Amino acid sequence: MDKQIMSFNPSANFIRTGLSLAVAVMSYSATAQEVHKLEKVIVTATRTAQTVDETLAPVTVIDREEIERMQTVTVVELLNQAAPGVQVTSNGGPGSNSGVYIRGTKTAQTLVLLNGQKINTANSGSAPLEFIDPGQVERIEIVRGPRSSLYGADAVGGVINIISRKGSGAPKVSVKAGGGSRKTGEYAINIGGERNDVRFNLGGRLLETQGYDRTTEGQGTNQDDDAYRNKSLSGTLSKDFDNGIEGGVNFTYFTGKSEYDGYGISDHLESQFTERMVSTYLSKNITDVWSARIEGGFVKDERKELDHGVKKNFAENKNYSLSWLNDVVWADNQLLTAGIDYSKDRVASDATYVVDDRDNKAVFAQNQTFFAGSDLQLSGRYDDNEAFGGQWTGGASWGFALPEQMRLIASYSTAFRAPTFGDMYRESLGFYSSIPNLNLKAEHSKNAELALTGQVGNVGTWSFNVYQNSMDDMLSSVEVRPRTYQTINIDKARIRGVEFEFSTQIKNINVSTNFTYLDPENRSGKNKGKKLHYRAQKLAALNLDRDFGRWAIGGTLKAQGKIWTNPENTKQIPGYGTFDLRAMVKLSTDTKMQFKVNNLFDKKYEPVTGYQGEPRGVFATIIWSPEI
Repeated sequence: MDKQIMSFNPSANFIRTGLSLAVAVMSYSATAQEVHKLEKVIVTATRTAQTVDETLAPVTVIDREEIERMQTVTVVELLNQAAPGVQVTSNGGPGSNSGVYIRGTKTAQTLVLLNGQKINTANSGSAPLEFIDPGQVERIEIVRGPRSSLYGADAVGGVINIISRKGSGAPKVSVKAGGGSRKTGEYAINIGGERNDVRFNLGGRLLETQGYDRTTEGQGTNQDDDAYRNKSLSGTLSKDFDNGIEGGVNFTYFTGKSEYDGYGISDHLESQFTERMVSTYLSKNITDVWSARIEGGFVKDERKELDHGVKKNFAENKNYSLSWLNDVVWADNQLLTAGIDYSKDRVASDATYVVDDRDNKAVFAQNQTFFAGSDLQLSGRYDDNEAFGGQWTGGASWGFALPEQMRLIASYSTAFRAPTFGDMYRESLGFYSSIPNLNLKAEHSKNAELALTGQVGNVGTWSFNVYQNSMDDMLSSVEVRPRTYQTINIDKARIRGVEFEFSTQIKNINVSTNFTYLDPENRSGKNKGKKLHYRAQKLAALNLDRDFGRWAIGGTLKAQGKIWTNPENTKQIPGYGTFDLRAMVKLSTDTKMQFKVNNLFDKKYEPVTGYQGEPRGVFATIIWSPEI
């Protein structure tokens, strides 16, 4: 595998360049100021709690402190700034249709969880990331690379787990009000804390903006502003009981509308949405070496599409899930995690579906072995899908401790994704038609990866990853005639990539940066040798923040290379870069003001064909957070 990866160009040169960069960064960091940082905890990588430095998977954790510092109004904005290998596409500003590509795999190939419960819709495979309020998020865990051996279908590119805020400490209330360009207004309240072993958090928000014309120039009558409005409410409640049981419930609700243009078809389309998500859990230490947890969830996604106020179509997705997880310490250095997962999907629409529900049953097991100088992780899973029968997946990772606080990690894993209802069964007419394909097969992938990670004292962390994801029967949507699409299987596809990530503090400036080079290629059919469309081959981000005590200032530079927009590689969107500026001032012990300028230099760019990125915007927010 090493020789195969190193042979392709220009990655071999890039690997050498990246290693040189890593050495240079480490050398520079040795002179930086010593900073003690608590390790972030992640549960998504292994379905057990680990610190980030313990996990064998490439992960990024965006915690509450970072969310507040970034001043973003959508989860999509957060994902677009944080992790290597993550490419975000959207048809405009807040509330617009958005997707996430992790390591060159599209949105439906990434499993998105809210408090551990799947929120990808059964119809399209997308997740409503554009509607989730980051003010109600405690942290976001991003795991890059396949995780089907733990989570089953859809975790081909990775897993994004969004975890809601949970109360702790003395009860506290937070009131937020802000606004800015394009008649944007944001008003929110949150109350959370802990009393008598009961932890609680409840928050609500109204976000509205007049928006801007999302389509590019020359698209006929599409020249009106596209407004967005979102009302959301979410809460968590958990308690430790005297018998050793811990129980909790989480809920999230949001509803609103998002206007958009049909790229030369209609000048006033509108999507009305309502999302309901509920999850609950019970956990208990059965013995000194065995703990168990039961989780259940329900997700309902409703959409209505209107043209000049007249309903054109609707869609409803429901997902029911239930899991039983067990952790068993069966030897001093052995941790076994095993469980059962069950889920059921249902769809309803004014379109025609041959099949409108299916379920999936699965068993999985993972064993972690902790040696003196290395860690070994083995996992396997069997899924029984009502539509596709049995699917086996597995994974193995081995981490070796090296001198100078470095670590080498080698891993191999398999994954699969079942076609969505929209891929197989949905036949629709309208502006954009879809044709069902009952002959679709599930896609399968094999991923091999090498990672080198390290620390420089308590100052900084860095990682360098090289991987190859080979796919069979990859699912891809093609335009069979103008504005009419069908999903097909691509016999062979291959994605190779190199990632570099580094964070530290230098002279009281928090620095985090990442760079990704991607080589996504079709390996069969008439487009053999062509790049997989809508995958950026180069991604980079740089975050700089400085705290002066009462004042704080920071900025984010985000750059993306060109992308091909069709399978034939005859059309492309040029690369671009944007810079966001932010600042904060403390007015008192419990009051602060935030200021933000998005796209400071007003860069004109297209994230998706026919749609323009968000222009420069100026925003200000005041936050009052007294203890109760």
